[in-house]
Amino acid sequence: PEAYLDKKILKNIFINLLSNAIKYSGENSTVSFRLAQQGRRIDASIRDEGIGIPKEDQKHLFTRFFRAANSVNIQGTGLGLNIVKRYTDLLGGTIRFESKEGKGTVFFVEVYWQDK
Repeated sequence: PEAYLDKKILKNIFINLLSNAIKYSGENSTVSFRLAQQGRRIDASIRDEGIGIPKEDQKHLFTRFFRAANSVNIQGTGLGLNIVKRYTDLLGGTIRFESKEGKGTVFFVEVYWQDK
């Protein structure tokens, strides 16, 4: 079926999450992107084998200007995930993640759409 969503917002969500996955992963690690449609829902996951997010930092991850303690040597502003969260909310969707420090992170995005 055709989905009626703001393609620019959706594109920005995926570009940001994929860019982060690449930026926080080592040279020879794998980044995967999965996209599936279930009824009126789009499910996406972006998985990396990067540095992961320390447990104590995870509750602040979508906060504006927040940078995890283990990311200080990696360039960034701390705005990307805050913007991704706002965009996901604008689309009426959800975003969540699972992460283990030193093992990697996976972000899950769900977005629903209405008929035109």
